[in-house]
Amino acid sequence: MHSAPQKNVDVNAVLDTARFRGLPLVVLLCAAFITILDGFDIQIMGLAAPALAHDWGTNRAGLAPAFAAALIGMAVGGFTIGGYGDRNGRRPAILLSVLIFGLGTLATAWANNVSMLIALRFLTGLGLGGALPNATALMAEFAPPKLRAQTIAAAIVGVPIGGMLGATIAAEVIPALGWRAMFAIGGALPLAACVLIYFVLPESARFLAIRSDRSAELARILNRVVGEERYGASHAFSIGPAAPNQRGGVGMLLSRELWRNTTALWIAFVTNLFAVYCFYNWAPVVLTSFGMDLATSLRALFIFNAAGVVGALTMSWLISRIGSRWVQALLGVLAICALFYIRALLGLENASTPSRTIIAALTVAGFCIVGIQVTLFAVAANVYPTQCRAAGVGWAQGVGRLGGVLSAFAGAIFVGTSFFVGIAATLTLTVAAILALRKHIEPVLTADDAVPATHPNSESP
Repeated sequence: MHSAPQKNVDVNAVLDTARFRGLPLVVLLCAAFITILDGFDIQIMGLAAPALAHDWGTNRAGLAPAFAAALIGMAVGGFTIGGYGDRNGRRPAILLSVLIFGLGTLATAWANNVSMLIALRFLTGLGLGGALPNATALMAEFAPPKLRAQTIAAAIVGVPIGGMLGATIAAEVIPALGWRAMFAIGGALPLAACVLIYFVLPESARFLAIRSDRSAELARILNRVVGEERYGASHAFSIGPAAPNQRGGVGMLLSRELWRNTTALWIAFVTNLFAVYCFYNWAPVVLTSFGMDLATSLRALFIFNAAGVVGALTMSWLISRIGSRWVQALLGVLAICALFYIRALLGLENASTPSRTIIAALTVAGFCIVGIQVTLFAVAANVYPTQCRAAGVGWAQGVGRLGGVLSAFAGAIFVGTSFFVGIAATLTLTVAAILALRKHIEPVLTADDAVPATHPNSESP
């Protein structure tokens, strides 16, 4: 029989000392599944566009408003559903987001004109934009400090993986069944996932710690984390003196304590996502304009994404050990050098420059640019406290989508080799913002260094 319960339980200490297995691992798998579906539906329009344009007798330029509508919807979803997650919980916000983008994508299978397509892509974007910040916040709040960057990255790389999965499915489905079947699949998968998530995904324990009326639910979750019946509703739960038990949200982002970090994060997200979406939207077009065949240019974009996945996972492992500031800054500098190298190769009078040399440079660029994007989510989750974490990540992502919207016009603005120079110039702002950010992920040398030697049932010093 247990002794009389200790009234003060520091939830941070419980989670930070727990082994990463059982429930935290379930959360990681759910978050990764959600972001894979998110990435699938983010890029589904680009995959279906050639067949859709042919079916409707229009061109890709005529579909540009639909591309922009999804990005604008993602920005609005990040602004609104991110804050909703801070007020009402990560779990309901994730369920709402997945339901919205599942229904929006499924309904697109019955779209019959561009206006309807624009409306449905905006609706889909709302859900897509709301899922990422809440999944990021949930993962950050279950992971111990020494694994936080890796687990967030492992979840967020689901976005490019989802895009790669979508490309593989589209190659088989669209020629055989048409573009409408692709949207039907892209909508049915998230709706099925909603049912699974409803029964499997828990609420954030750190979020529940600032909701005194949900102590019984929090106790059950903590007992699952530690693997024994250690806590009960009679305990007084907190998340330590560094994060007082008060409600936060969007208003905290521009508070005196956070506004400098918020501004730097927003600049980094805008400029980095501009670079990412420039490649997603325009790289094949630019490369084919220099004589590269379409199949090779599409393969180059696939390699750009794949290198980004490797870069994100590798760099997230590294920043958890030596910190994020200089790792991210170095990635930015390497990306800039790779882009200028591509510009030099394409600018040569000798048209016989091997395409594999250009693809090798694009591999370095993808490793660095996507690596920065994914690790920025980990940095954002580290900057903000529990009370405004989902709102902070959501607003950073939402403001960043403005860079994505601007990238839709980059192909017209940056002609020829200036395309790569323009992206490189934009990335210099990313590096400057990363260096200006005051709160980065600090090095964690060992598990003992990362966690204070206190009993989980006591308050943090």
